[in-house]
Amino acid sequence: MTRAPIPDLAPGERRLEGGLAHYLVRVLRLRAGDGFVGFDPATASEADGVTLETGHDTITVRFGRLRPGATRAARELTWLQGLAKGDKCDAVVRDATELGATRVLVAVTRRSVVKLDPARASERQARWARVASEASRQCGRSDAPRVDAPCRWSEALARVAGPAEVAEPVRFCLWEQATDPLAPALFEALARHAPMAFACGPEGGLEASEVDEARSAGWLVVSLGPFVLRTETVAAAVLGAVRVWSGLE
Repeated sequence: MTRAPIPDLAPGERRLEGGLAHYLVRVLRLRAGDGFVGFDPATASEADGVTLETGHDTITVRFGRLRPGATRAARELTWLQGLAKGDKCDAVVRDATELGATRVLVAVTRRSVVKLDPARASERQARWARVASEASRQCGRSDAPRVDAPCRWSEALARVAGPAEVAEPVRFCLWEQATDPLAPALFEALARHAPMAFACGPEGGLEASEVDEARSAGWLVVSLGPFVLRTETVAAAVLGAVRVWSGLE
C-alpha cells in the first residue's frame, strides 16, 4: 500500500496543497477512489486514506480512524553528527532514519568547515527534518527521528541525557585514536536493552580536547578499528551493526 507522511494527521476530510499534494498527485499519481496510508512522523500514528478529488497541485482526501503506527523504532537511539560539508549530513540523516535512530543532532565542532548563522541553521534543520520524513516513508517507519537545531559541540553533548524517569543512555564517542573497541560495550548495552547515543566528528575528526570533553561528560571513547571511515559512512556502519545485533526488535 502506498504511504505518505501527513503532518497533523486526523480523521476526516482534508484538502492538501503544496509539495505534499504535488507528491501525491504528480509522483504517486493518485486519482479519485485510490487508497493509501497516511502516517504522522511526529506522533507515529497512521490512518487509511482515500482520494476524493485531485487538481493541478491539490488533492482532497478523507482519513479514517487513527491507529498506532505498525512499524516504529524499538529503542531510544541518538546520533550526534559533527557538521560536515555539502550534502553529507543529508546522507547521515537518511541512513540514521532507515536504521532506527530516534533523534539526530548536528554539532558544530572545531574542524567543521561549514559556518551557519541562525537563519542558515534553521534552514538546515528544516531540510534535515524533511529528509527524515521522506526516509521514514521509504523504509516503512510510522515515526521519524527528532532532528534538533544545529548547536555547538559542548551543547550537543549536554543535550544527550535521558529525563529523570528514563534510563540515561549509554553514550559512545567514536574516535579514530581511541584504543578501546566499541563491540564489548555495545553488546552489553544491547543485552540490557539500554537507550544508546553515538557521536561522530566531521571531516578530519574530533580534536583531542573535544574528545576529552565528551569523556568528562560520561561518554565512552571507543574505536571502530584500524580503518578510518568517511564521516558520512560511520552512521551506516555503526547503526547497521546495532540493527543487526538487535535482532527483531
